[in-house]
Amino acid sequence: VPRVPGGGGGSVGGGNGGDGVSRRSAAGDAEEEPAPVAEAAGIWAAYEAALEKEPLKIKGLTSMIGFFLGDVMAQLFIEKADAYDFKRTLRFSSFGLLVHGTTSHWFYGKLDGAIPGTGAGAVASKVGIDQVLWNPIFGVMFFGYMGIFEGSGIAGTVKKIKSDLMTQVTGSWTVWPIAHAINFKFIPSSQRVLYINTIQIFYNCFLSIIGSRTPEE
Repeated sequence: VPRVPGGGGGSVGGGNGGDGVSRRSAAGDAEEEPAPVAEAAGIWAAYEAALEKEPLKIKGLTSMIGFFLGDVMAQLFIEKADAYDFKRTLRFSSFGLLVHGTTSHWFYGKLDGAIPGTGAGAVASKVGIDQVLWNPIFGVMFFGYMGIFEGSGIAGTVKKIKSDLMTQVTGSWTVWPIAHAINFKFIPSSQRVLYINTIQIFYNCFLSIIGSRTPEE
């Protein structure tokens, strides 16, 4: 039987084409991200989309989670009381949702608008305003909220503020100047509250303890 010229070559060529497809497919598989990385990227993308759509709501929720975790850690691992105070955790979490997230969204948005840029002067100015002006305002809001929902009344709440405000302010100075220097230098404005709440989880342990103690006579 006469051989058909080029027939075998066609067959070989076809085989080579298949091998090429296989190699390209294998290369494509190798370039795919691992499942955990891809999943984390998807979660982050969903978070950013939600943040852009509803910034006030998302920042309130992240603050709620930060204050919730801070109080839980304070009660379970620092104070180690015999009975867990669920009402205290509820007060703390609701403060994060209703007050901290919303006011932080407003304050840092205004601050970034008034002092744009990430130069040394801008960063130093923002840190100074945050710690000298916003820090005590935040303390009054925090102790005022806790006093009202603890049923301390106006007199008891004012007494609490007078007793513990300076402790809160000076305690903040040990953590937040450096944290905010990083914040204002490197963190995008839209992500400030998330960054703050990440650090705030541990700082909230301190707030939780001084916020729940009885004012000194």
